[in-house]
Amino acid sequence: MGKIDPRVVKTRKKLRQAFLDLLKTRKLSEMNIKDLTNQAGVTRGTFYLHYRDKDTFVETIMEEIIEDFYDSVINYIEFEGNSEKLIPQIVLDRVFEYIGESPEFFITLLKENDAEEYRMLFSDKLYDYILEHVNYGNSIPVRKMPKELINNFLVFALLGIADAWVVEGKIYANHYMATNVAKLFRSELFIEVGLENFFVSDAE
Repeated sequence: MGKIDPRVVKTRKKLRQAFLDLLKTRKLSEMNIKDLTNQAGVTRGTFYLHYRDKDTFVETIMEEIIEDFYDSVINYIEFEGNSEKLIPQIVLDRVFEYIGESPEFFITLLKENDAEEYRMLFSDKLYDYILEHVNYGNSIPVRKMPKELINNFLVFALLGIADAWVVEGKIYANHYMATNVAKLFRSELFIEVGLENFFVSDAE
């Protein structure tokens, strides 16, 4: 594959940043090419050299950021000391660092109806990593649970917590958030605050 022209990279970065900036005040459906090009400081002609239309641009950028997010937050470790068997982990410190840099994207992902297909993409990629994580161990418990149930819980919990953190002005440090969210996902925090028996089922 040939090297991409640096001018192309620069223009795409400008348009991506313009997209993120506009998300502060616009919904996906409200964006238009004029807004994007004005914000990025490029011409409409330049935009059309890179993207067919607004929908293609939005699709490309949304997918690109989701891919970039997982590339940034996933860390592979050895499974039981075997260097030939690597499993992914999500590093929550990196999650809050990434979200803190582009909060509007994740708020859009969580709340906008027009972002549903990208929320599904975000969710599906998460589930792929979950299956990869349990691949060398006992994956039966995860596979027995409906995908939609575990994915919706994890995606909306993570994005919802991140949304509240952003709305409150990110007053807690990334590491503090990461530590406590990790405890939540391991149920440790529920035990610490005495809520381990708060959520119950009639079947129990």
